[in-house]
Amino acid sequence: MPHKKIAKYITSVATAMMLIFALSQALAARTIAAPQLPPREKILIVDIDAGRVADPTNWNWMLPGARRDQGYHQLILEKLFYINFETGEVIPWLAESYEYKDNYTKFIIHLRKGVTWSDGAPFTADDIVFTYETMLKYAPQLAYSSDVKEWVKSVRKIDDYTVEVTLTKPNPRFHLLAIAFTQGVWGGMEVLPKHVWEGKDPLTFKFYPPIGTGPYVLVEASETRFVYKRRDDWWATKVFGIRPAPEYVIYVWYGPEETRVMRMARHELDSICDITPGAFLSLKEKNPYVVAWYADVPYAWLDPCPRYISIPWTRYPWNIPEVRRALSYLVNREELIKIAYENSSIPSWGLYPFYGGLKPYFDAIKDLLEKYDWVVKYDPKKAEEIFKSLGFKKGPDGVWVTPNGTRLALTIIAPSPWIEILRNAVVVANQWKAAGIDVVVKTLEAAPFFDAIFRGQYEAASYWHCPPGPSEAYLIMSSLHSRYVVPVAVEAALNVERYRNPELDKILDEWAMTPPENIEKCKELFRKAMEIWLRDLPQGIPLSQARKLIPFDTYYWVGWSTADNPWIHPCNWWASFLLVITGYRSPRTGEWVGGIRPAKIDYTTIYFTKDAPRFRGIDLAWYGPYKAGEAARMPVDDAEFWIRQGYASYTPPIAAPAIPPELSAALSKLESGVSDLQSRVTAIESSVRALATTTTLAAALAAIATILVLVELAILIRIRKTKTS
Repeated sequence: MPHKKIAKYITSVATAMMLIFALSQALAARTIAAPQLPPREKILIVDIDAGRVADPTNWNWMLPGARRDQGYHQLILEKLFYINFETGEVIPWLAESYEYKDNYTKFIIHLRKGVTWSDGAPFTADDIVFTYETMLKYAPQLAYSSDVKEWVKSVRKIDDYTVEVTLTKPNPRFHLLAIAFTQGVWGGMEVLPKHVWEGKDPLTFKFYPPIGTGPYVLVEASETRFVYKRRDDWWATKVFGIRPAPEYVIYVWYGPEETRVMRMARHELDSICDITPGAFLSLKEKNPYVVAWYADVPYAWLDPCPRYISIPWTRYPWNIPEVRRALSYLVNREELIKIAYENSSIPSWGLYPFYGGLKPYFDAIKDLLEKYDWVVKYDPKKAEEIFKSLGFKKGPDGVWVTPNGTRLALTIIAPSPWIEILRNAVVVANQWKAAGIDVVVKTLEAAPFFDAIFRGQYEAASYWHCPPGPSEAYLIMSSLHSRYVVPVAVEAALNVERYRNPELDKILDEWAMTPPENIEKCKELFRKAMEIWLRDLPQGIPLSQARKLIPFDTYYWVGWSTADNPWIHPCNWWASFLLVITGYRSPRTGEWVGGIRPAKIDYTTIYFTKDAPRFRGIDLAWYGPYKAGEAARMPVDDAEFWIRQGYASYTPPIAAPAIPPELSAALSKLESGVSDLQSRVTAIESSVRALATTTTLAAALAAIATILVLVELAILIRIRKTKTS
């Protein structure tokens, strides 16, 4: 019976029914650990890069051992700005723009309006100010707090959407730093929701379950599996008109490479972090839907984090530059590429990624690479000459011994989750053993590996150097400044090798004050810094350029970025994987770029009951805007979203017939009764939420259900009496 008043009664009953449903869900949650998942084609399943998560209840990213690669900073957290390494774009996200004032000593952030946290609280300048003040208060105990202490003098709120950061000294590159909430390589500092963290101890608070501004919420967490559900109330749906296509995203650790490959072969994994070329070719044979960055050799994407053997400056004789040069001469990089990479990478003379934007800098040091040839040349004879010149002799077992009797023995630690990094350690260890160095490789899980690295409690490590700005030469070198050196056992954010050199510090200080636009001056300073770097090898022994062979299965999801369409870098363990899923608005063109979509999409027709804005469907096509009364054909997923929001219906609108006056009067009287019932239901709801046992929950459900049955009977009897009269 289509009438506004009847619709109002039905809405009241529906509200109460929703309460019953919510209570039933609360009751079910006591006995069912995992959420009810939709069909597989609505779920994106992603590999966890660093393996098993030791503590799935710790979501405090500021504490040692906390993880973010399990979907946390990809799906729940978001950045003010993202950097697209393939296009060079700095993409505004939670912020709209930035500017510098007073000779690069003031950094102004203009936040985007309309952003909310997943609990509904607004995202404002208060959150930015609170985060910086927390870092300053607890420095150096929290991740990134040392950098904040170094660069941020003070921070203030200009208005709800404008923040002014006063720097300790001019920095024309502050917007590229992790502490500016910009995603460079992998991640960076995150914004803390003030309304949650205020009054909490950041040294102990686990922030579980986490909230964020991102499009997903956590619904299940274990050491090996994290399930995230899409939010209907994500701010970007209103602001940008977009929604991510996957209804659920699952980050999962299946174990060794062969297990993960088997899972993807059966379409049980949509994205793998990194596998070997041999495993990839085997996978392709089993699953023709699998693609990688390149369709042919080398298949892999060039990661911005070159690989090296990290050697701290805290132990003799590895703190002698000549010893480091000898070790570098003893690395056969061509053999390393052939064995460890199966020819899917190239040798590296340093810790700079070979990106086109850095070519002017590389051209400026060609002669230095010839002069300091130990970073490019395999020459065991020169290594032997260096050892002998230092007074080293080989012992009876063939191992070199120093003048004070110390054997050249070395343990290389390597992280077990990353096969490529582990292979590097094994190949180099065998090469050094053959040259008279007693080397062993020790594998560690991710957490203890990083703990040893950051605390400097290791002899050598198969590692990588990830710069905050891979197309900015200064930022790649800046981490070697002596200011970052801390004692062994104290966690270091940068300069984990604990290298000190006042000469290099002076160069870096001058370079820091030189705007990146002054390319000639920057090249001059780069050359001076690299001459010291090549001479001392401050970080260790350079090995290879990084490669990441990242397969994607196109059976359920398509639109992945590849070399044929390189719209963004493809890393699923970086914070920027959010943009791989959703795409982004190009700051150059203003058009929305990329995103993934289902391989198969069902369409349906709906009828709008309210005016609806323009939006992007899960098929990546744009729809609308629509006026009330208009019909539209679109993906079922989008249709159901607009129906849930109360904007549309599957049934076309029907003109309401005239209602007799006597029926209208009866309905008015019933309306008053239902309104009173609503108040009682609200009171019952408050009482039920306070109940703590399964028994009382069940009793409350039964009571509310009984009331609703009586209400429905009353409505039916009243309508029937009105009709007969």
